[in-house]
Amino acid sequence: MHSFRSSRLAARRALLLALAVAAPLFGGAALAADDYPTKPLRVVVPYPAGGIADKIAREVAEQLQLRLKQSVVVENRSGAAGNIGFDHVARQPADGHTLLLAPASNLTVQPALFKSLSYDLARDFTPVSLLVLTPQVLLVNPALPVDSAQDLVAYSRKHPGKVNYGVSVGAYSHLAGELLRSQTGADFTAIPYQGSAPALNDLLAGQTQFIFNEVITAIPHIQAGKLKPLAVAYSARAPWLPGVPTTAEAGFPGFEVTSWYGVVVRSGTPQPVVQRLARELQAIVQAPAFKKRYDEIGAFTVGNSPEEFGRFIASETVKWTAVVKQAGIEAN
Repeated sequence: MHSFRSSRLAARRALLLALAVAAPLFGGAALAADDYPTKPLRVVVPYPAGGIADKIAREVAEQLQLRLKQSVVVENRSGAAGNIGFDHVARQPADGHTLLLAPASNLTVQPALFKSLSYDLARDFTPVSLLVLTPQVLLVNPALPVDSAQDLVAYSRKHPGKVNYGVSVGAYSHLAGELLRSQTGADFTAIPYQGSAPALNDLLAGQTQFIFNEVITAIPHIQAGKLKPLAVAYSARAPWLPGVPTTAEAGFPGFEVTSWYGVVVRSGTPQPVVQRLARELQAIVQAPAFKKRYDEIGAFTVGNSPEEFGRFIASETVKWTAVVKQAGIEAN
């Protein structure tokens, strides 16, 4: 009954979010998009510098500054699995001058992971645009004597308590590891980090044994021979790693995990401003040079409307909240 109720609540939150972005934003309709921006902008990243969220934020901010002819500053406000950054933006004026570069998990499963949050996703945030998608890849330290995902599972069973993987709590990389553990009975232990970059660094140093990580930040380490890819959690072989099997090919059908990053703003931001931001962001990520740059390093650029992004968040919320409940993932 509890699981059913949790799924109903997740679906209700998702529906409310989708309806919210489609409805008029009362009180701000009179503001013309041409009047915006009236002061410098901030892009808040709820994770430390050095990760993919930070990279996307800085490259988008650079282009947004050129397009809006106003300075755009990136601020890293990390901690509590992204909640500190979200809480900060939830308390900012709803004027479109503070943007939040939001990873997927923070916009979908956070309410299922944390018993108490200082903000409400549906009440406090309005989707603007989905920017980038990147598949997850299963990576091991080359020192670990395994050559496939099946080998990793078998090794963990033979060496209980010896196979650890780094996670940013609640991130899709975390969900991927816990889902694999719950589906296979593997003996994996999740080690929490404040962001993907420090987790990846400890894998490189041999402090942990494997990780699920976005292809976009994994490729340089794979090419350098510092990490070994075992499988890509995607529906087809990733064009950047054609020799690496999909998780289905590795023996785990239906196991797909794709990370994504988008921009949201404070709810109540005037609709013309939200739409203007969405158009600018779409133009930035779909520009041939930007698109080519991300295609070359392991990611697909998107760029869509607030309404489309809201519906996408809603569907992802239902899907991954069910995974959290099924796998019994908890924030602490």
